[in-house]
Amino acid sequence: MLLYCLGITPGPCLALDVNEIVERATAALNADWAADPRYSYLEKDEVQKADKLTSKTFEVVMIDGSEYHLPRAVDDRPLSSDRQHTELIKFRNEIKHRKNESPSARRARIEAWKKQRDENGELLLDFPTVLTFRLLGEETKNGKPAWVLGATPKPGIVPTTRAGKVLAGVQGKAWVEKDTLHPMHVECTVVTPVPVFGPLASVLPGTQIEIGMTRVTDAIWLIEEVSIRLNVSKLKMFKSSETTRSIYSQFRLNSAAVEELLSEAGQAEAGQQ
Repeated sequence: MLLYCLGITPGPCLALDVNEIVERATAALNADWAADPRYSYLEKDEVQKADKLTSKTFEVVMIDGSEYHLPRAVDDRPLSSDRQHTELIKFRNEIKHRKNESPSARRARIEAWKKQRDENGELLLDFPTVLTFRLLGEETKNGKPAWVLGATPKPGIVPTTRAGKVLAGVQGKAWVEKDTLHPMHVECTVVTPVPVFGPLASVLPGTQIEIGMTRVTDAIWLIEEVSIRLNVSKLKMFKSSETTRSIYSQFRLNSAAVEELLSEAGQAEAGQQ
């Protein structure tokens, strides 16, 4: 058991178990992930290759059990008025289409989305299960007092997911808000080559991953940013690198977002008549 003494006020030393921090932080992560589909948001995806930076921005909403990405901007330039109207009408038509799906088509669509979502969440959700943590101290992070945890791979663990395989070769740090024991930020660096497609491709040392979270309600935090600087070798001969960054903002309840977008779609269609 690793203990940390809080010397904030006079009195007996308060013992803090790092395992309790990790357990409560893990429970919070899982609760946040379960709550995520209730919220819509703006998603900006950036890709940096050499000196070229490109980006696409979407408004993401849930429609009948799976996400819908409504295009909003390309390379930070909002879509033209005509393109916006076209996309809004496509959005409304998609709602009608999903309401009229056959049960088998609906089930296949939702299962495909859930599979992709599970893969996207592995990097964050596997973090507490694949790594061993030690308490490094405390810092102020994003204006809040936070515990700082160091992380190294658990010995003997055989990861079953692609994200878990990557994490098995990293060293990392995590910041956990002291008041709520909620994760705020995660950083990790790959230090040993990690095969992710058998002998075909490996994630190389120097790959860096950062995940930041933001408070949406008193109890719910959602992912605010994911940044990955990826170094990969293919067939042990070809090496490549790129940086991807996804930024999430303007979180709100999905029902309100869908209602507002339907109103915009009605106005767009009326303007075209």
